Amino acid sequence: MNFNDQEWISEIEWLEEVLGETRKQLDENNSMKDRLETDTRETQKEMWQDLGSVSISNGLEQIADFMSYINTMKNQKRSNEFAIKLEEKFERILLSPYFGRFDFDEKNTKVTEKCYIGISNLIRENCEFMIYDWRAPISSMFYDYEIGEAQYDCPDGIIKGEIILKRQYKISDGNMEYMFDSNLKIDDEILQNMLSKNTDQKMKAIVTTIQREQNQVIRNEAYNHLIVQGAAGSGKTSVALHRIAYLLYKHRETITAKNILIFSPNGIFNDYISNVLPQLGEDNMSQTTFSDYMHAALGPAFRKEKYSDMMEYIFGADKNDYYQIRVGSIKLKSSPEFYEILKQYVEAISSKDRNFKDIVFNNQVIISSEEIKVLFFEEYANLPLKRRLQKIKERMLFLIEPYKKRRIKDEAKRLVKSSSIIDKTELTIKSKALVNAELKSILDEIERMTNCNFVELYRNLYRSKEYLNKSSFESFSVEQIKQIKKYTIENLNAGILYYEDQAPLLLLKVMLGELPKTTDIKFVIIDEAQDYTAIQYDILYHFFSHANITILGDLNQSINPYMNVGDYALIEKIFPRQETLRITLNKSYRSTIEIIKFSRDILKKSIEDECVERSGELPQVVSFNDSEEIFERIIKDVKHYKENGYKSVGIITKSVKQTEYVYAQLKDRVHVNAIIHEDDEYICDTVIIPIYLAKGLEFDVVIIYDVNTDNYCGEEDRLQLYTACTRALHVLNLYYQGEKTYLF
Repeated sequence: MNFNDQEWISEIEWLEEVLGETRKQLDENNSMKDRLETDTRETQKEMWQDLGSVSISNGLEQIADFMSYINTMKNQKRSNEFAIKLEEKFERILLSPYFGRFDFDEKNTKVTEKCYIGISNLIRENCEFMIYDWRAPISSMFYDYEIGEAQYDCPDGIIKGEIILKRQYKISDGNMEYMFDSNLKIDDEILQNMLSKNTDQKMKAIVTTIQREQNQVIRNEAYNHLIVQGAAGSGKTSVALHRIAYLLYKHRETITAKNILIFSPNGIFNDYISNVLPQLGEDNMSQTTFSDYMHAALGPAFRKEKYSDMMEYIFGADKNDYYQIRVGSIKLKSSPEFYEILKQYVEAISSKDRNFKDIVFNNQVIISSEEIKVLFFEEYANLPLKRRLQKIKERMLFLIEPYKKRRIKDEAKRLVKSSSIIDKTELTIKSKALVNAELKSILDEIERMTNCNFVELYRNLYRSKEYLNKSSFESFSVEQIKQIKKYTIENLNAGILYYEDQAPLLLLKVMLGELPKTTDIKFVIIDEAQDYTAIQYDILYHFFSHANITILGDLNQSINPYMNVGDYALIEKIFPRQETLRITLNKSYRSTIEIIKFSRDILKKSIEDECVERSGELPQVVSFNDSEEIFERIIKDVKHYKENGYKSVGIITKSVKQTEYVYAQLKDRVHVNAIIHEDDEYICDTVIIPIYLAKGLEFDVVIIYDVNTDNYCGEEDRLQLYTACTRALHVLNLYYQGEKTYLF
């Protein structure tokens, strides 16, 4: 858009005014920071001069003075940390103070407010806002409305009015590169410009291009729990991270980054997204994977398989008879039917009579079996089994204690009369030992009645004929179920806990009251939601029932064909329906039209999602005579695309085993990296990576290695191939030898 000279001059003058105010506040802040540092040094000097060596022998007054100094230094430290954060804020503003503006006529007033939108607030001493933080209530209109009627919600209520101008800017290093008036439509110039660029680093903040439907997710607080289904490239993860930044801004008086936890697919992805919140001026939240969190909760017992090892087995192992049993085990234990059986089993063992017996000591009934049953089935019935049994055990031990003390006294008298013991300590020790020996059988019986061995309970599930049978699993034969039960018991007896057994065992422990709920986490983000099972969601809800949970995923990108949620309706059965909202992000911003169309054709179903009108090269599917020809072509491609300015090239394989093979063939002939572990560092370069570690990542160029019928041979591979293709921003090539897979 063309601007007249006066408009351009006016905008440049405003930019200079903003930069001038920023420099002024930065100088004031730095002066304050210098004073704080000086004051801190002086406080430390005074403390040692006034108090010297601190010791309790010098009296309580010195200790009180010492604590006073410590508290002063803590306050100085906090003030200094705040000054450092302000310094970082002002330095960010000097580089790019704002990216948007809208002029708002508030209803029933004659004032038009020019609202400039940036990463942070900039406020003059007279409380005038020069820049509004993108998270401020008024800023929501920048994302939600075009020119015309608009409104926003603030502490004073809903403010209505009209937007009469919307403008976007590109400011770098404090210089105005360009600006234009816009309604922020999906195909606007800035968005197109951003999407056409090559990726040269980790994930970036997207505040300048947040779209209306994304903003609805970021700011939604009407529901405690959100389930966000988003097409590949719809910005789900970016939205999640900006939602975190929004929550930290909105609730800055009550929460910090320590109160927010994000579950990511792997450590690579954690590293990939680690720059976004710092770009927005916020500390990074706690990051983990479900596998790591689960392993910590399960404790040190057993040799526990990692999620990536299970995935490698699924995709890389020989498909022999043992493989079929293992895959059957994964499918069965990840199914909704198994989840329902596990709940039924917990209910049954929680209400089962545990053969309670009278507790008799020294011919006196301490507590009868009927009294114990009343405790179990009535008084403590509202507690989960583990805590109920613990309460009963504590009750029985409490009732025994007076009898035990009397017996110790009686035994002590007997020892005094019958022996030469005169030492009081020796007398006490001996009399207690004798009584404890008498009590051993009773204590053993109490332990038997109140013991809750979770591994044994889990093992008993597979020994039982009542729960795991053909009537419960229509898609499994009687022989398959028999094999899976035998296989599971053998693994448990050998001290091995395969991944598919870890979540069921953990849910058993959670539902029976072994593990406490987490209360310090207030907001939870679950990314790649499609790759969780109902059992895993139940665990998460139990652990974080006091938190607001945002779940983001794409059902079309379920890379584990046997362990996934299948349908979000399963989640809605676990989370309170009235507190849960499902939202769809159906616009894809990542790939070119050609790549999106090619990828969607793989799904073999109608996809109504929209996409940005950005064109590029057609995906290439090329046949080769042998693997050496494929490697020669990949070497040529890598050199060509790097020379043409592409920053990241992803060579995607089916498994780690295949990644290692391809890397061995290429590493001495062209510059490449291999990512093979789930906690490897993200590298923005040419990388060879298996599909299941690449989810959530994106590359300028994607080359998929060997899409033949051996690698992609069944329907269970369809979503993996789709996921691999949707990693590409600009270029997608698929190479193979032999017969091409029938999946596209």
